[in-house]
Amino acid sequence: MDELHKLPGIKEIRGRGLMIGIEFEDRSRKYAAVAVREKVFTGVAGTNTIRLLPPLCLSMDEAKEFIVRFRKVLNA
Repeated sequence: MDELHKLPGIKEIRGRGLMIGIEFEDRSRKYAAVAVREKVFTGVAGTNTIRLLPPLCLSMDEAKEFIVRFRKVLNA
């Protein structure tokens, strides 16, 4: 969660455990489309919000890899 707060363009992060909603300052659909192409699993939860629903067996290394890939998506 701390690493997600450091990403650009994020207005709010909410959720519990691994179920996380990320609200962007602008429209999220463009991020979701790019994220899918970049092999980052997300789903759209609203106009400005995407959701993360990783498997419960997600390792810390996989979570770190997600942050690396998601940061690239946001800078695209």
